[in-house]
Amino acid sequence: MTFRILVVDDNRISRETLQTLLMHSGCQVDCVDNAIQALSKVGHVQYDLVITGFFMPVIDGPHLTGLLKTRHDLAHIPVIMLSTRSTSDVAAAMDMNLLSLFLRKPLNCDAKRLLLEHISTLIVATSGKAA
Repeated sequence: MTFRILVVDDNRISRETLQTLLMHSGCQVDCVDNAIQALSKVGHVQYDLVITGFFMPVIDGPHLTGLLKTRHDLAHIPVIMLSTRSTSDVAAAMDMNLLSLFLRKPLNCDAKRLLLEHISTLIVATSGKAA
């Protein structure tokens, strides 16, 4: 079973860095640069996880997360948010309970390790449901 992840970030370097990290970990990764493309993708492809940035044009990460969580067919997909903003700034903009994980950008080695450990936990949980 391949774990499928959608990365949503308007920053090309962030997308490429995450894509490389996640692909080397054995995940299948699709990348888009805005939330409108993300909403289109999740309507056609079954993802196990969405990783999104906070600031994006048109629809930002908090609004994308809210839209995903209000759709009964998508609400089960865990969302990880990455931002240069502090946890308190993000918490002021959205309900943090909607997130599976929040990490500050840029991702240092500890944050990358935490991200991969969290994804491993999600993979195990998903595998258990499939068994």
